[in-house]
Amino acid sequence: MIYPPEPLQSQVNLLRAKYDPQSQQICDAHICLTIPFPRPLTSAQWNELELIASEIETFSVHYGPLKNYLPHPGVCLAIEPQAKLDGLRVALEASSGFMGAPARRYPFSAHLTIAEFISVAQTRLFMDELKGVAPEGEFLCTDVSYAVPDYHFHFSERRRLGLAS
Repeated sequence: MIYPPEPLQSQVNLLRAKYDPQSQQICDAHICLTIPFPRPLTSAQWNELELIASEIETFSVHYGPLKNYLPHPGVCLAIEPQAKLDGLRVALEASSGFMGAPARRYPFSAHLTIAEFISVAQTRLFMDELKGVAPEGEFLCTDVSYAVPDYHFHFSERRRLGLAS
């Protein structure tokens, strides 16, 4: 996943705390990239991922405007460039650490979630409330984080893969 830098991280976390406190308690604002690893990684698999990441140039990520996936409820910030993020995802998922992982259930669509686990009516209401309030801008993607849940099911970063500078 990609954790956005400050002040965006705090801005989105505040929105998540207001509009979807359940999700905010699970994980800070992030952009999901890959499917989960099917098993713990070996040192050799981490080295392979580090090599893959080190060969991908840093790039600018644009966030915003607001977006939803109706009829599936939820509110998020649109993320671009999808092609660059998908290329990063494909490169990482081609590593041996993902061998045997279940297939992705939905097509890849990078986004920064504000509220999920809400109703269609709440989605429409939150889209109206967040117009003109939700952040929009750019940041430089310099790394990808590996995050896992603890025994309270709160995700936190365990490792980071740096991209080429």
